[in-house]
Amino acid sequence: MFERYTEKARRAVFFARYEASQFGSAFIDTPHLLLGLLREDKLLFHHVQLKVDFEMARQNVASRIKQGKPIPTSVDLPISEQAKRALKYAAEEADRRNERQISTTHLLLGLARDEEFASAESLTQFGAHLDSMRKALEVPRDQAPSAEARAPIAHHRTVTGPDVIMLRGAKRNVEDLHREVNRLRDFHWKRKRWKPRNVVTTKDGKKFSFDLTLAKKSSDLVLVKGGWKKDQCAICGWGLFESEDVIHGTGFTNVRDWICTECHARFIDDDFFSPSYSDIT
Repeated sequence: MFERYTEKARRAVFFARYEASQFGSAFIDTPHLLLGLLREDKLLFHHVQLKVDFEMARQNVASRIKQGKPIPTSVDLPISEQAKRALKYAAEEADRRNERQISTTHLLLGLARDEEFASAESLTQFGAHLDSMRKALEVPRDQAPSAEARAPIAHHRTVTGPDVIMLRGAKRNVEDLHREVNRLRDFHWKRKRWKPRNVVTTKDGKKFSFDLTLAKKSSDLVLVKGGWKKDQCAICGWGLFESEDVIHGTGFTNVRDWICTECHARFIDDDFFSPSYSDIT
């Protein structure tokens, strides 16, 4: 089914499947494809002059989809009838442009083709219309004015050279990151809502420990219930805290450390460093 798809388009579908599992959906639908596309090719949305970031899009989708219990990624999910139609439209868009391969560009147009699609409704709210996007996409990306300048500051992954990757605005050495990811893969990770943790502190609050038994061993230490208000993703440093917002309020934990959902998808569930990520050199 995906023989004609480019690597980026295939990864967008992979991330759509991941989003469906995180929402607890029984099938992959057009909103999941939209989220997968935005995860994989953020600059595409700026090329068509849409001022939207992943968090905004995910909140929009969350308002349309009933949140269920997450489904393990090992479980196969079928593609909904509307999503199949969107993929069919994507192929038609490629044919319309006399292009053999189906890219993320064609996927975006396919998701906007039918007004009944939830993805089309979201795109309309973001200010996107099929005709205007087709016109914008007639201009090659490398000729589009200030496309890169319009990219969001918090773009999750940007390759700046053979040895450096930008993760949420911070430079990371590829070799060091690869080593850390391999270490983290040795743990079992469970998706959970983040909740404040109990912590033991010195009376002046300058030192702390998660070993709660220490409070019983020393009168100089105090048990503070819910005293730990925030954690950071062990890979990218993204803040995790108690929130109804799935982006900040949910992550994966091995009891001690936390990983945000996006890093878990790229580095733990999938292999960011594999040769299939052709944009890594």
